Order: sequence, then structure tokens, then C-alpha cells
Amino acid sequence: MTDAEAEPSDDAEKGKIYNHWQQSWMTDDPAEAQRAAEEQGLTVEWDYNPRDGRIMKTRYYKSAFEYVPSLDRNIMVTSIADDGEWFDSWPGIMDVPHEDRPLEMFFGDDEPFTLEEKQLWTDAYDRFGVPLPWKEGDVAVIDNMRFAHGRPGVELLPGEERELGVMLGKFYELQEDREDKWAEELWTSPV
Repeated sequence: MTDAEAEPSDDAEKGKIYNHWQQSWMTDDPAEAQRAAEEQGLTVEWDYNPRDGRIMKTRYYKSAFEYVPSLDRNIMVTSIADDGEWFDSWPGIMDVPHEDRPLEMFFGDDEPFTLEEKQLWTDAYDRFGVPLPWKEGDVAVIDNMRFAHGRPGVELLPGEERELGVMLGKFYELQEDREDKWAEELWTSPV
């Protein structure tokens, strides 16, 4: 996360900012921001560069899978939205090198995913996705713990507007994955 005190005055450069650590942690004190992040289970590393000021780099370690009691099996809960690839169509950020983007997925040993591995991940989503045949006025309600979701790009014509809404339900008590709850039949077909 970039430093609000180093925010550029040039509008093109402002577009390359995803979030300031002061905004995320609601404080101007780096020690307080770090303490709040660590209380949420993140590891914190500070860096500095002349363009962005103090950079707060955080990492969160979690399995890509989660046991869901209502399904009685582990499901994949990580998506490409947890990586810098997600910003490929964001004006400004799409021009930032991948290694400098706000999000990046790593394996458990801190080895970053290669572009090929990220593509494989995306292809798995695409292959097993179920398209929704949208019509004007349609509403979709999706349980994030049962279904990964995404969408193709949306192109709005001049004068068109799009309104998105998000509703949050009860919080799930995370279970992590369970060794005895892998659905073997899902692994019999190659991706």
C-alpha cells in the first residue's frame, strides 16, 4: 500500500494508486497500522521508494482451499482476483509492472506463481464455469463459499451506467482445509 503523503499531483500517476495504508488502517501512524495488520493475521514489511513514499507490504498465508461443512468437502476459495492480474483492465494500474502491483499470489514457500501457472488457474475457472445468460434487470445472488465467480469484461456505451450492489451475510467461521474431505471424483479428469 502506498503512502498518502507521497500522493502525486499528476492525474495519470494518481491512477496508478490502488490504496494508501493510511486509508486501509485509518491511521497516519505506521506503528499503529502495522499493529492493526498483524492483529488481522498479516505479516508486514516496510519499503520506501521516492515515487510512492513508505510502502506497506503485507502478506497473508492461507490455504487456497476451505472445508465447507454444508458441502462436507474442501473447495477452492482462491481466485485470480487475489493477484495483480486482476488489475489488467484497470486504467493506470494496468500500466504498472506486475511485480509492483498491489496483489500477488505465492505458493506456501513464498515462491511466486509464474504467468503460466496463473493462466492455468484462470483456465480452470473458465473450463468449469457456468455462464449466466444475463438480461436487462436481472439480479444474481451468489454464495461466495459455494461458488467462485467472475465475469467477462463489460463495455458501456456513452451515456450508459452500471450499478453494482454487494450484500454481506453472516461471517463464516473459517475451517481451513481438512485432509479427509477431498472430493476424489473431482481429481479424476485432467484440467
